[in-house]
Amino acid sequence: MKTTTAWATAGIITALSLSACGAPKMERCKFVEIEDAEFEVEFGDIDAEGGEVEMICADDIVDVSWRQFRQRLGIDPEAYKTDLEAFKREVTCLRQEGSRKREIFCSRPNMDDEFVTLSFSYDD
Repeated sequence: MKTTTAWATAGIITALSLSACGAPKMERCKFVEIEDAEFEVEFGDIDAEGGEVEMICADDIVDVSWRQFRQRLGIDPEAYKTDLEAFKREVTCLRQEGSRKREIFCSRPNMDDEFVTLSFSYDD
């Protein structure tokens, strides 16, 4: 995991450096909502979706599962459901502008500017 984190951090630093030269730049994601788990029941079908953090990244509305925040960043979004501002102080997420990859890079203040990669889905 340390190697992945190091490569993600190196990639972000490179992208940020190149952005000054006209290459794609990193854009900060804006947190919109911490969504509860949803269960949809239709005749013959049950759809269960875990809790998600909704954010706007590079003009796209995306969702990242609570599980990824717990596993990769050691933070539980569920604890911040009623205090989005506190969550915003704990997590910073970036996305490469124009990227087709379904990934964002997130960090916490205690991570010494190391970023981890989180997968997202487009908001439905």
